[in-house]
Amino acid sequence: MKNIFKHLYYLYYRPKIFFPKKTYSTYGEDIIIEQFFKNKKKGFYVDIGCYHPLEGNNTYLLFKKGWNGINADVNSLSIELFNRAREKDHNINLAVSDKKTKIENLF
Repeated sequence: MKNIFKHLYYLYYRPKIFFPKKTYSTYGEDIIIEQFFKNKKKGFYVDIGCYHPLEGNNTYLLFKKGWNGINADVNSLSIELFNRAREKDHNINLAVSDKKTKIENLF
């Protein structure tokens, strides 16, 4: 039983510096994308609904490889974070819809 708690400690509670992240997306989509483009050193991505520059992000692994692209999100705070973390990208505060209308900033 003691080994189980030790194992859980190493998996969940020990500082993450000892266990670098392999994925930054929510369900590991970025690993699939990176494997698909593993031989391509430079590229361009478009991330609509980018949310956060690191957490839950599908393009951060590509960014770390030297890619750049466009990140768009309706949340202005998200875009401020992207502007600081990914200065080489084009970070845009906008909403994507099938209707042509103007909206007020919700956040």
